[in-house]
Amino acid sequence: MGKKQRNYRPEEFDEIDEIDERPSRSQLKREMIELQKLGLALAALGDTVVKESNLPPEVEEALLRIKTISKHEATRRHLQYVGKLMRTFDTDPIREIVEAAENGHTVKNAEFHQLEIMRERLINGDDDLLQELYESHPEESQRLRQLTLGARRDKAKDKPPKNARALFKLLRGLPLIPEE
Repeated sequence: MGKKQRNYRPEEFDEIDEIDERPSRSQLKREMIELQKLGLALAALGDTVVKESNLPPEVEEALLRIKTISKHEATRRHLQYVGKLMRTFDTDPIREIVEAAENGHTVKNAEFHQLEIMRERLINGDDDLLQELYESHPEESQRLRQLTLGARRDKAKDKPPKNARALFKLLRGLPLIPEE
């Protein structure tokens, strides 16, 4: 005897469609890995940030413990545990904290590059910028002039950039002037 064929009713197809709407195993894994990375990023920001994040106590403890684990496999398993714990609550505040820290780093890099550009302009002979710095910071004008001239001499004689480094430190200590 052959196998009996089953006739499906249209309402059974609706039930099957509802079952298929749940996330796939691959999607669940991607979400789990993303939560693990988020937990690792938060732990990398430091113990004080983790403690001030208003996390559930077991999550806070698990994040603080990450730094103490030295074995690779133990770290991997612990991160899985962190991901499991983080599935139990809303992680949007944690995402905001991590993004804010990353954006703060970007702002510091931009300021650093702006200072480098100012230093290079001064060393390469931009006397208008030098005059502008004199007027905006009269208390540092003498030191600024000495370091700028010294850096120009060092560059002309191919000497180590001792004065250029000192000029950069001085510029970093001054409030920035907006660029034109």
